[in-house]
Amino acid sequence: MGAWVGSHPEALAFVTAPKPFPASFAREKYFGVNAFKLVSTAGKETFVRYRFVPAAGEEHLDDEAVKAKGPDYLYEGVPETLKAGPILLKLVVQVAQEGDVTNNNTVHWPEDRELVELGTVSLDSLYEGGEEAQKGLIFDPIPRVEGVEASDDPLLDLRATLYLLSGRERRAA
Repeated sequence: MGAWVGSHPEALAFVTAPKPFPASFAREKYFGVNAFKLVSTAGKETFVRYRFVPAAGEEHLDDEAVKAKGPDYLYEGVPETLKAGPILLKLVVQVAQEGDVTNNNTVHWPEDRELVELGTVSLDSLYEGGEEAQKGLIFDPIPRVEGVEASDDPLLDLRATLYLLSGRERRAA
C-alpha cells in the first residue's frame, strides 16, 4: 500500500493532509469532492463544488481530548446536541473560474474562489427506526433536479453504480 500511495501524488496528498478531530458533527465543515454544473434557464453554465458549513462554527479536539472519548463519540453526541436546538449547516457553493478542473476531484480549486450561500439545512430530530430505514436508502450522487447536472468527472458514474449495488446488498441483508 505504501508503494502505491507513494507513486500516486494525489493519494499521497490526501493521506498526509492534516485531519483534525471534530468536536461534533454539528461543528465540522463538509466538502463535496465533485464539481456540478448549474444551468440557468437562459443556458448559462456555472460549475460549483458544494460545502456544508456549521452555523455554530468549527470546533476541533486536540489529541488528549480525543483519547478521552469513545470510538463513537460523534454519533453518540448527536442526541445531546439536538437537546440544545437544531443542528444548522449552511449550504455553500464554491464557484469555479475559467480553467478550473471540473473532471478530476483530486485537483483543488484555489480558496480565493467566490463562495455563495444557497441556504441552510436544519436537523432538529433523529428519525426513529433509522437503522432499519437505512437498508432501503440509496445515495445517488447524480443530480436529478432541473438546473443541476453532473460534471464530466468519471467518478460520479462510478459512485452512482457502487451506491446502487450497496443499497441492493443492504436491502437483501
